[in-house]
Amino acid sequence: MAQVLKKIGFHANGKPRAWLKSLVFDDQLAPRRVFQPWVWPHAGDIHPAFRAWLRLALQNPAPSSSNDWPLRRQHIVDQKSLGAAGTLRIVCTRPTTFVAHALQTHASALGFAVHIDHEMPEDFPEDLYLVICPQMFSRLPPREKRIVFQMEQSVHPRWFTPEYLNILYNSVAVFDYSAQNIQFLIQQGIPADMIFHVPLSPVAHYPGAEFVSALTESESERTCDVLFYGDLKNKRRQAFLKVLSDHFDVRAERSLYGQDLWRAMAHAKVVVNIHYYENALLESTRICECLSLGARVISEAATDQGQHADWEDLVLFTPINDAQAMVQAIHQCLQQTPAAAPSLTDRAFRLGPSMEAAFRSLNLLVHR
Repeated sequence: MAQVLKKIGFHANGKPRAWLKSLVFDDQLAPRRVFQPWVWPHAGDIHPAFRAWLRLALQNPAPSSSNDWPLRRQHIVDQKSLGAAGTLRIVCTRPTTFVAHALQTHASALGFAVHIDHEMPEDFPEDLYLVICPQMFSRLPPREKRIVFQMEQSVHPRWFTPEYLNILYNSVAVFDYSAQNIQFLIQQGIPADMIFHVPLSPVAHYPGAEFVSALTESESERTCDVLFYGDLKNKRRQAFLKVLSDHFDVRAERSLYGQDLWRAMAHAKVVVNIHYYENALLESTRICECLSLGARVISEAATDQGQHADWEDLVLFTPINDAQAMVQAIHQCLQQTPAAAPSLTDRAFRLGPSMEAAFRSLNLLVHR
């Protein structure tokens, strides 16, 4: 019975449904008088049912005439307060570990002592925090020392809830991998001067590449033709994979991370990238990780095709919605002698320069 009531009142992520939220709280998220003893039974405490959601909501208030955060943020930047930051902690979800490693590589080169966590720490003693996919965490670092990396695709704006936009708004800076996303965020009211384009790219010395190169010959034997990894609860991807499975030995994985993913990639002759949405942006996280591991990648073309000029030539693209074209591309790839892994050290990728430009705009490098 309790589970049924919970489903009626709350979303799966713990956020109260609209009817419950408006019933219990006013527009400023203060509990209405009749519910106050229930929501705040003790001073400074919050009922467990609302605790994670309400703390996050209060920490990231909606833009309003009484919200002085834009002025406080500008003061932090103008006073060059961030320039003394020496330690940077990157907090990420497991699926975005590659992004964390890419950011760590370049931040370390700029002189920061960088560490990566998959869990949000209890306290926030570091000088600066860079949170990838901040909407996935129930607690966040103080906004005065928080940069967020936005990774949703604006082609489907349903992910950009008011709560998520408030988290972006209440940060020192927002990094985004897509110019198309940035225009969308500006339209949603995120100030343009706090958004920075930090496009993703392969990493020349990715830890996964070292792991793969250390595998024995039997451990790295190519045991399947095609590997796909990602969310499989998607009819579009399922239809594509069914066509591919009629022609090849296909391995489809939903939840592979770290060494398990690297080992699976070593066993595959080709990795395919199939969009979740028909009009999707290119899944640059997946593709750049594959390229960093020396994998051969075949991908559907995307709506932002041509915006990744520094590495798109390393990928074989097929038309959107054309599974048969992907079949032909895989056949062509399998008939070729396996090419050596691309020499990434000789390529001029954009993540380093673009991240350094963002840090300079935030006066993060003034004491270096």
